[in-house]
Amino acid sequence: MSRPAAAAIEHSRKAHGRRRLVFRPRSITGLLLTSFGLVALPLIVAIVFGVLYVDRLTDQSEHLVLQGVEVTRYSKRLSTLLVGMERSARQYGVLQSDELITRFERQSRDFDAMLDALGALELDTLPGWNLDTLRAQARELAERLRTRPAQVQSLIEEISAMQRETDLITQQGNLFIDRELARLQATAADARFFLLLCVFALIPGALALTAFFVVVIARPLRQISGAVTRLGDGDFSQQIKVFAPTAELDALGARLDWMRRRLATLENEKQQFIRHMSHELKTPLASIREGAELLRDGTVGKLNGAQADVAEILQQNSLELAKLIDNLLDFAAWQQQHAKLEYERFDLNALFEAIVARQRLTIEGKELSVVTPGETMDVTADRDRMQLIVDNLLANAVKFAPPGSTVTLAAERMVSATTISVSDQGPGVPAHERDAIFDAFYQGTDSQSHAKGALRGTGIGLSVVRECVHAHGGRIDVTDAPGGGARFHVEIPDRHAV
Repeated sequence: MSRPAAAAIEHSRKAHGRRRLVFRPRSITGLLLTSFGLVALPLIVAIVFGVLYVDRLTDQSEHLVLQGVEVTRYSKRLSTLLVGMERSARQYGVLQSDELITRFERQSRDFDAMLDALGALELDTLPGWNLDTLRAQARELAERLRTRPAQVQSLIEEISAMQRETDLITQQGNLFIDRELARLQATAADARFFLLLCVFALIPGALALTAFFVVVIARPLRQISGAVTRLGDGDFSQQIKVFAPTAELDALGARLDWMRRRLATLENEKQQFIRHMSHELKTPLASIREGAELLRDGTVGKLNGAQADVAEILQQNSLELAKLIDNLLDFAAWQQQHAKLEYERFDLNALFEAIVARQRLTIEGKELSVVTPGETMDVTADRDRMQLIVDNLLANAVKFAPPGSTVTLAAERMVSATTISVSDQGPGVPAHERDAIFDAFYQGTDSQSHAKGALRGTGIGLSVVRECVHAHGGRIDVTDAPGGGARFHVEIPDRHAV
């Protein structure tokens, strides 16, 4: 094997080893299980140590209770045996019966057995030499009673002394119980301290881990949600990156970015199609408009009344068709650019007058009366977008206004915004269509029949209006005008309030 190949294999092995050292769940389920396990780990540790402390307390308390009961029982039994031995000795001094000596010896053996049982408890407060002394004294008394019966009185006195020693054993047993009880209380205090430590240390640690995993899990979800929102808003310019702790979420982020690129491609193709079609339509339309103007002006010959009306209709509809094509171009440019607004200060009433003058031919053709504020009102906004807003709203009002009626343009300065309203005396907008008319390419059903002789629109104008209003951070709605018809109300917030 060549050296470069061996080096490559070794590098691959090391890289694989490094990858294996980094734990990274492959799925959301694995991430959730890992997070739950790590969050529960401190609590499990606290529970385990708490159980160990409880077991230790249980063992100590059980051992203490057993030893206390045994010490008490053995001490009481020793006292009872000594009383019985004293009684047997006194009865022997009176009756001189061998049966009483036998009973005394049996009681002495029982006393010896109780001392052995008491010594088996291994009480450190009860020295073994004390028990050995009592054991030797009991055996000696049994031997003396059998061999020297005349010394019964001195034997009885020694039994009384042994009784005092037995009482001392009881006191030493109680001392042992008190000391073990103190140790038990100390262990309980340690357990209480440890549990409090768990409460004030482990639980905050578990909460910190919980907060950490909430952030780790929620961050990619917020990124995905933001990416979906941008896609829904038509913003395909920003690359979608999801910094996720799992490969599954990484794959989802990659698919979303693929969708973004695909939607951007489709959007570009759509905009390109709209631009090409609009420009292709404008070329023959310009010829139609020129021809209609030549006919209307009588350049190619004088027309009679009916012919003049036809020429007038041709010219009006060619102008309307040109307006529709301009709307398509404006909509395509807006969708493609989503350009940042260029704020400037300008006179809103002057903008109204300029737009009315631009549409004067259509207005005069329908013998409409257009009312403008007439007073200077400076606003700070994107002039081109505001022109699109007013131009499309006025064109819509003129289109549906009955001949000889009035169209009203109004503006008002509010505390933190400027409102614009455009009202007509046409058929109005049905309540069930007031939200849908601002959607792109939507065309109303009921109101179209009232615009007699008007060219059917593309449904782009009001969509452009809404896009421009929302770009300023404002809002738009439509209501019934006070004198009948539709009233479009636009609210544009001041720049510092956007």
